[in-house]
Amino acid sequence: MPVILKKRSKKRMKKIISHVKFQKLIVPRPDVLHGYLRHEEINRYLEYLKNRYSFVQLHVLGLTHERRQLKAIEIDWNSEQNLEAVERERTRRMLYDKSAVTPLPQSVKPGSQGRNTIFIEAGTHAREWISVAVALNCIYQLTEKHLRNYELLRKLRFIIVPVTNPDGYEYTFVKNRRWRKNRRPIRHSRHIGTDCNRNYDFHWEDGPSKSGRNTFKGLKPFSEPETRAMRNILRKHKENLLFFLSLHSYAESIMYPWGYSKDLPETWQKLEKLALAGRNAIKAYNGRSYRVGSIAKLTKRRISGSIVDYVFGVINAPLALVMELPSQALGFQPPAESISPIGHESWFGIREMCKMAYDIEAPFLKLEATLLAKALTNARQPLQEADAASNKQPLYRALMPAIKAEQVLKNTQVPVKG
Repeated sequence: MPVILKKRSKKRMKKIISHVKFQKLIVPRPDVLHGYLRHEEINRYLEYLKNRYSFVQLHVLGLTHERRQLKAIEIDWNSEQNLEAVERERTRRMLYDKSAVTPLPQSVKPGSQGRNTIFIEAGTHAREWISVAVALNCIYQLTEKHLRNYELLRKLRFIIVPVTNPDGYEYTFVKNRRWRKNRRPIRHSRHIGTDCNRNYDFHWEDGPSKSGRNTFKGLKPFSEPETRAMRNILRKHKENLLFFLSLHSYAESIMYPWGYSKDLPETWQKLEKLALAGRNAIKAYNGRSYRVGSIAKLTKRRISGSIVDYVFGVINAPLALVMELPSQALGFQPPAESISPIGHESWFGIREMCKMAYDIEAPFLKLEATLLAKALTNARQPLQEADAASNKQPLYRALMPAIKAEQVLKNTQVPVKG
């Protein structure tokens, strides 16, 4: 072969190899709005979002009994990686066309917000497919439709686990659509599976102990890999956790702790206000009316070892709710044509509850109080040493740090609705 032809063929081969490498990076986008996705398709969608958006990260929380990955998606507009990307894009646009660029809205600096994390989990009970579909709809709204929800993303960080029980979820597709528990065999028993929503270490001992029951609590608290993985990520973010939401079906209700007792927590009025905000938003959207109340009272039974009670009672999240999606008429797996309507109506309620959570427990109020108190304490020290009555100049100088601190806080504070 002539030398020229050899060089040409080498160049072609390099182009083909580079094209193949590029193709491997492309992750196809599954249809998340109009069908029930399998676990593999859900992970593919999460990978697609991670590759597309700089404010999205994926976390592998652990492995299930059948070696499936339990994944969480983190959506954080104020992450350093995203803010750098936004600044680069802004600079590029300025160089391209200075007249067409308008200043971008200021984002909140990372790490300065205190409690600003919204945590949503779904798919704890394998047969409740609609809860997984609604969680995916929330992810879709916060990523692919992020411009519509910029004000929400600017204030809050979201961590969403769309399938908390992957083994059981997959089992419902291939074997038994009514399966509820996970798939780990029970030691010294012929039965398989534990109800992950009875396996958390909060009044766990009061739960059902018969291994054959659908609500079996497990041999000990956190005996299951899924609940241990959830425990670990919740502990990691406990200082920043503002609002925890657990999605289930199909009782059409928004409920707050406690599940283990009919007694109400001290802050039940705050929790009810949050639940009513979601209920009213959904009713205004399409007329569907959710029930609101405590878990034990609405279900008319005691539920021990649940994740919501654990998050509220042990992790000490200020706000925690259960949202039971529609509907008894449609069952745990509504038909495909109902997935998108239920997903969108649920998002209206969830979005309103997130906004209300920020207003109820505004992160900046505590920060402002702490900084101002520190400034005033520092200002009082020279006052005790100097004689303010004989000379007013030290009083003015002593108060200046506090005055400046208050002015800075007023200028930098994110507005909080009344």
